[in-house]
Amino acid sequence: MSTQDYDVIVIGTGTAGGTAAYQLSEAGKRVAIIDAVPFGGTCALRGCQPKKYLVVNTHLAAHTQTLVGKGYRAAATTDWAQLQAFKREFTDPIPESSVRSYREQGIDPYFGSARFVDRSTVVLEPGGERLSADTVLIATGARSRELDIPGAEHTSTSDDFLELDSLPESMVCIGGGYISLEFAFIAGLAGVKVTVLQRGDRALPQFPASLVDRVVAAGREHNVRVVTGVDVERVEKTNGELSVVTRDHGSFTGGFVMAAVGRVPNTDGLGLESIGVTLDRGAIVVDEYMQTSVDGVYAIGDCVATKQLAPISDMEAKAAAANIVSPRSVKVRYDSIPSVVFTHPQMAGVGLSAGEADPDTMKVKSGSGAGWPNNRRLHADPVYYETVTDAQSGLILGAHLVGPYAGEQINIFALALASGTTADQLRALPWAYPTHASDVKYMV
Repeated sequence: MSTQDYDVIVIGTGTAGGTAAYQLSEAGKRVAIIDAVPFGGTCALRGCQPKKYLVVNTHLAAHTQTLVGKGYRAAATTDWAQLQAFKREFTDPIPESSVRSYREQGIDPYFGSARFVDRSTVVLEPGGERLSADTVLIATGARSRELDIPGAEHTSTSDDFLELDSLPESMVCIGGGYISLEFAFIAGLAGVKVTVLQRGDRALPQFPASLVDRVVAAGREHNVRVVTGVDVERVEKTNGELSVVTRDHGSFTGGFVMAAVGRVPNTDGLGLESIGVTLDRGAIVVDEYMQTSVDGVYAIGDCVATKQLAPISDMEAKAAAANIVSPRSVKVRYDSIPSVVFTHPQMAGVGLSAGEADPDTMKVKSGSGAGWPNNRRLHADPVYYETVTDAQSGLILGAHLVGPYAGEQINIFALALASGTTADQLRALPWAYPTHASDVKYMV
């Protein structure tokens, strides 16, 4: 079978692969893009975007509950079937529209699983079609980690939750990370009794305990109970009911059990070891230019040994594309990347936390914003902030927030951190008022 030649082969069509492919094509490169699953990637089809449809609906309904008697006669409730239909209006057209968009851009789409024959050639299965290029960019993403316990076949993933046609009366989430907590709150706010089981001593260990404790406490008011220090032994199914059996906390039952214990890079089956690409527990190791240990082979996004966040995938894609066009021209920086957890209230952070601040050279400011007018109008509580600035220069070094619009506010702090903005400059800006953005000046 003949080999199709390209300048660049991109493996994966998610945020990372798609962004890079378009940028490379616009730079004049002849690009092929490959995927073994429907085009669009995790964020558009199984992650950020469809999840946000569910988040917005359930969180808005929760806001109306706190405002009954303050302008609302009754609280809104979620119609899950209607919500899922609305969400699918967004997700269902994506694979076809993605393929069409690539073709319109002059990018050739291919369907199948890619495997390296050598560092510049891949073969597609099924079919055996061969493609070659001077540069190959791997952007294969990640998938939910499978539990290695008896009865794991009775568990589901966040992908499965997103496709539920109806909600169970109760569910158990195994794992205490951001995926588990976000989906727990979606379900809890929609009326499901949710139990989150975390093996460690607290949920969301990457966030300060001062924030997490407030969110966990808020969850108890919205059908979400978090149990820590839990060692799950097995999952049983009896008469249609699922039970999660633990070592020392008894059993937890539910109509749906979601395992959210991390994500595994999609690197198996690519043949990376055969061409010498270095891996770290399945994740591809790259340098600051997103190049792997093999010349001409780059990797970006969730399959790489960096944080698995859509903004990082986007940033890595743009850097890798630039470096493919002009080698070693753009380094990737991770020091001002914000993150948000869409619990209710939201939790967000960027830069240094209060616990990481040097007390001799840095200033920490913290407090509640529940009494500020913007939050009082929503009857929002808890609202909490911790900010870190340089004690001498006033430069913004970090911020961690809990509140109804923490995910929006954190972007202001990320911009401030990246641009070298000081606390005095933030306070001096003539913010549009009253807005949740204008509340930032009270936090520094």
